[in-house]
Amino acid sequence: MFTVELEYDYALIRTLDEQDRHEDVEVVIGDEGEVFILQFNESTQKNSVIAMSLQQLVDLYAAMDSPEGLFGLEVKSGKQ
Repeated sequence: MFTVELEYDYALIRTLDEQDRHEDVEVVIGDEGEVFILQFNESTQKNSVIAMSLQQLVDLYAAMDSPEGLFGLEVKSGKQ
């Protein structure tokens, strides 16, 4: 299950573990292409954060359906 919230300068995607084994994961995608992945860490009582580019996020998504090897993708902006 996931939710999508669209704000003025970012989108927030939240995915919930339906078997309740892991904390929710939040993906914040800014309008400048920056991506932050957050997950609450029980042991530290803080969010763990990963920062990456939109290209890296697209690469991760594409890699899930790819065979072994080296690949390159081109992300095209929807902005005109």
